[in-house]
Amino acid sequence: MDSKKILYITGSVLLTFGFLYGAYLMTNKQEVVYFESLTKLDSTDNAKWSKDKKNLLIKYSDFECPACATYHNLITSLSENKDNKDIVDKVTFVYRHFPLDQIHKNARVAAYASEAASNQGKFYEFHDKLFDNQAEWSSIANPLAIFEKYAKDLNLDIKKFNDDSKLDATKEKVQSDYVSGLNASVDGTPTFYLNGKKISFGSAAELEKLLRAEPE
Repeated sequence: MDSKKILYITGSVLLTFGFLYGAYLMTNKQEVVYFESLTKLDSTDNAKWSKDKKNLLIKYSDFECPACATYHNLITSLSENKDNKDIVDKVTFVYRHFPLDQIHKNARVAAYASEAASNQGKFYEFHDKLFDNQAEWSSIANPLAIFEKYAKDLNLDIKKFNDDSKLDATKEKVQSDYVSGLNASVDGTPTFYLNGKKISFGSAAELEKLLRAEPE
């Protein structure tokens, strides 16, 4: 085989390889998952941090999920760090319910209890108790007595708390959160969205970087 033919074949192979590699990079580029519906608050959302509501960090979560408890601790450490005051002043944090009923039998009733506490202005206080004491209530047959104890610790009106836990409106709120998660392609907990974009992180430092990079 003459040298010209060898060079021609070699060039063709390299060109084909280059084309295929370029196509691979394009098709395997990480896709940005974005949902316009997650760029604004719902009237029933439980929100904290910034009151500006310009930058929304939405967390779909299950109170019985161990990974959710871990990320709860991570977010708490971030928000309580005085060096992160700029983030707390800039970002509005929103908790939405996504109970995994098939594997977490108490998750939905815990969500109902948290919404009952929300009706008395204590959603995040009750939310913290659920995560901080997850091992106490997550595996028992009926956690309602423990939830009532948490409500007493927070000086809630216990009759109203118990009644509100059973309201159709309470159940509809939790289910509405769950459906909005399904519509946003949530398939596990916790799942986070920042201004409509699905994000992932493994440390408080990584989350801080994401939140600081978001424009005002």
